[in-house]
Amino acid sequence: MLAPLIATIEHTRNQTLELVADLSDEQIVRQPAPGTNHPAWVLGHLLFVDGNFLALLGGQPPRLEPNWKEVYGAGSTPVADQARYKPKQFYLDRMAKVHGQTLARLQSLTPADLAKPHPDPARRERFATLGHAVMLYGTWHEAYHAGQLSTWRRVLGLPAV
Repeated sequence: MLAPLIATIEHTRNQTLELVADLSDEQIVRQPAPGTNHPAWVLGHLLFVDGNFLALLGGQPPRLEPNWKEVYGAGSTPVADQARYKPKQFYLDRMAKVHGQTLARLQSLTPADLAKPHPDPARRERFATLGHAVMLYGTWHEAYHAGQLSTWRRVLGLPAV
């Protein structure tokens, strides 16, 4: 039952990685318009959410700088300042580690685990069960941001992936 979901999660991550593979550290902070989610922000945001996703599955999220949520969390505003962001490889290395741990946790889940209520009562209105949260964080959320990266590439005149 989980194999198709895990395969989709892996495919989605691979697509995100392809969208940034040819970008330099200088390029990843370019903004065609103020406030645009550039690749540095998207990668840092995905790392932040990946850590929360891993924690939701009972894993240990990565240690991130104290201001990580302020820079990459929902509602934060990306800026075209390379000094505010990490080099691309920083994001990619940490994302790979967290993603691997997440996939290992996902492979151990049972249908009964997925049917359990979301552990955070405040989130149950949107995500009634752990399975709902897995679907959102594992597929939709990343695909949403991959779409932003794809559009960003086209606006900057980069080739489609």
